Amino acid sequence: MKLQSISAVILALLASGCSSVISKVFPLDDLPSPTGPHAVGTQFFEWVDEARDELFTDDPSDQRRLAGQVWYPATATSDAARQPYLDFPARRLDMVAYQSGLPRFMIAHMQRVQTNSVLNATFLMQDQKMPVVLFSHGLSGMKNQNTIQAEMLASHGITVISVDHAYDAYLTIFADGSEADYRSSDTENRTGEDFFAFRLPQLNTRVSDLVFVLNEIERRRDEAGSLWANLRTDSVGVFGHSFGGTTALMLSAKDNRVTKALALDGWMVPVPPEVISAGTEKPFYYLGQAEWDDSINYQKLDKYLKASPLARKQLESGTKHFDYSDAPQFSNLTKRFGLSGELSRPELRKLINDAVLNFFE
Repeated sequence: MKLQSISAVILALLASGCSSVISKVFPLDDLPSPTGPHAVGTQFFEWVDEARDELFTDDPSDQRRLAGQVWYPATATSDAARQPYLDFPARRLDMVAYQSGLPRFMIAHMQRVQTNSVLNATFLMQDQKMPVVLFSHGLSGMKNQNTIQAEMLASHGITVISVDHAYDAYLTIFADGSEADYRSSDTENRTGEDFFAFRLPQLNTRVSDLVFVLNEIERRRDEAGSLWANLRTDSVGVFGHSFGGTTALMLSAKDNRVTKALALDGWMVPVPPEVISAGTEKPFYYLGQAEWDDSINYQKLDKYLKASPLARKQLESGTKHFDYSDAPQFSNLTKRFGLSGELSRPELRKLINDAVLNFFE
């Protein structure tokens, strides 16, 4: 009876939203410090592609709009405040709760999680233009879901640029307060030609998003005081998680400015058969879990690798799909909720960071 009373008190405190108790029962850590010699700055941007109509809406006047974030090497500022992990936390927490399967009150203190990036920090000028790596999130992901890798690359002198693929991201919030919700769920379990009819337009839209980003960087190079003038776009890298891995592969196939691509537990199923058969002459690296539920995923990967002389894969036992994002790095308790595999957080972080840095540096 006494144990039941104690449990009832704990549950009541949790349900009441008592943040001090919740943060102790379910602690969330700040992001680990990156390993490079440079401080990290970050900026947000919002661009409209006037050449493209919005695929996901019925408004004929709606043009494709992208909200993005950039991480870059910056001059050190010891007293500067770090950027919170979540922008617009009050509006994002409901979706984070939905994605994780946890009650909102259990993750409300996520709004206090800090990154290592300083908002609008001064760009670190160097003798030559900085290399660029693009990032693409997974279905219902978000632009900053791999901030750990973005900060790590930036600390080593590489600028990372990511966008919310509007309506593919779980929630895109624009500067005027409007939103693009998630509309990419395949509720009809399509297969065969129907599957590609549903997914290919989304995939092509994602690839066009990143092509547009590169075009805009080149167009904005003359903007006074912008960081875009300091970036090189003739040899760009790209990586992504899940559907973002597919996006990275397809962008590499389409745009000659992109010279190498990396997929973090990439979803190979939506890659068109002709692209799989053709392979690539560019470096391609696949890092992911040992086995997918859908065996077709790795059947297509192996066929693609066979046709790609500079491609390779690294499959890691003891990892799960969301291990290849920031998700398991916030708390050791993610393993208890089934969100993470067997590797410890430090082991997992080193695995992914080393792979990404060695590939792009």
